Amino acid sequence: MRQTPKNHLGILNRFNGSLMASFLTGADLVNLSKAYPNFQYNKPKRPQKPIHGPESVEGGVAPTLEELNLEPAYAEEKKTDSQDEEESKQANSNKESVKDKKVTGDTVMSHADADTLLARLNTKRLYQRIRYKRKHVEGFEVKNAYAFNKSTGEIAVHEWFGLLEKYKENSKKRYELQLKQKEGECLEEEAPKQQYTFPSSCELLLFSPCPRAVAVLASYPRSGNSLLRTLYERITLRVTGSDMMGGLAKHDLVGEMATQTNCVQFVKTHFPERRGHPPFGVSRAVLLVRNPYDALESYFNLMMTGTHTTSVSDEQRKKHSQVFEEMAKKEILVWRDFHEYWLAQKIPLMVIRYEDLIRYTDKVISKVIQFTLEINNMQFFEERIDRAVREEQIGELGSYRPRSGGIGKSLSKYSPELLQSVNSGIVSTMTKFGYKEMLVPNPKEWKLEPMDEFGVFIPGAPDAKPLQINDPRTVQRVRGPKRHTNWKAVKRAMKTDEEKL
Repeated sequence: MRQTPKNHLGILNRFNGSLMASFLTGADLVNLSKAYPNFQYNKPKRPQKPIHGPESVEGGVAPTLEELNLEPAYAEEKKTDSQDEEESKQANSNKESVKDKKVTGDTVMSHADADTLLARLNTKRLYQRIRYKRKHVEGFEVKNAYAFNKSTGEIAVHEWFGLLEKYKENSKKRYELQLKQKEGECLEEEAPKQQYTFPSSCELLLFSPCPRAVAVLASYPRSGNSLLRTLYERITLRVTGSDMMGGLAKHDLVGEMATQTNCVQFVKTHFPERRGHPPFGVSRAVLLVRNPYDALESYFNLMMTGTHTTSVSDEQRKKHSQVFEEMAKKEILVWRDFHEYWLAQKIPLMVIRYEDLIRYTDKVISKVIQFTLEINNMQFFEERIDRAVREEQIGELGSYRPRSGGIGKSLSKYSPELLQSVNSGIVSTMTKFGYKEMLVPNPKEWKLEPMDEFGVFIPGAPDAKPLQINDPRTVQRVRGPKRHTNWKAVKRAMKTDEEKL
């Protein structure tokens, strides 16, 4: 029988390291073992496309710094802070806008569009880096901000190799220090760590190929996937994908509609709650779970307001409480069946909880990275995780601020009768995720201990083939007409009621 994640049952995994090799391709794979002591990888069986550089972009050459309005070093040095900021705004406004293509049938955003979005994001980050250094570094010279005469993609690759080389040097120094300390020398000397001169929000991102079917971040809507993606990108410096056009590019998540193995290796999906595009294979999955009370409340506000941050007013909620109750009774079944669907799959699965992510951020994101990249040695990433978490409050790390004021705060929106109805069919699922105590609506008494090891690993079947998702020929199992809310009709009715008053 396939094991399911219980709150007090952790299943440890041995990682083989194959996906980490996809960070570097071709001859660069040799450097990986040098940069990561004790790290071993399995060479991909099929040739991989190179990391996107100036010659690898579909349809032509990647934008150069000049094309993106980044001036040469000698010109930048003569500018004042205000001039630089003004020219930055002007440069961004003059760039050719990227028109998001609508998804109809087999038409999706092209790969070239994703490259353009990433180039624009990296350009913005270079400007932010310049402004940060001018503010914090006395006598700063712009030529020291980044490598000139390169495209943003080339700069990103150059800086990534720089991080690996510095890590290699520090590893050697740490090893030598350990030998000296064993002999009673240098007892007070600290081990060297990676030094950074600007925040992680100013680092450039890369696409990277994947030597096998991608990993997915599967979650019911409003369960924290954007927060986790932002953390993952800051730490690994790799773009995460998505099988939906959710409008998150404006929040710096530029991998919308990117699911290709030659482009990304970690892809957000809400399948089978909804079908994304295009169909693709999944080799392993991170299942991000959030308690249904907060998730459903946040989802209701999203659908009613059309934004990720605005909430329905208390007055509107009171007048139209019936709408929320009917929605909750339908959506709780979708929430339950969505999670049971993923628990029943045969591919390797890592189950984590949103509540643990916001309370034990470093430990949870470490589990996600180790599982997704299939690596043993986490020392390089541990330093980067510590840096990302220390720089900002967890609520500020996501693409937008969460609405809720804490775990279970949404319970005030549920009547006792509604809670009884909602809870009646989810006891088993809640217990699997360690939420059983939340069935009693008293948040002050909840302990909500973290999952074992801060993430439960389910190994899956030994001979499991990649799971195919988003196939239009596959019946969408968790949502049907009886579980669908006509949000347009609801908002029209609410607007009509408001006009009458």
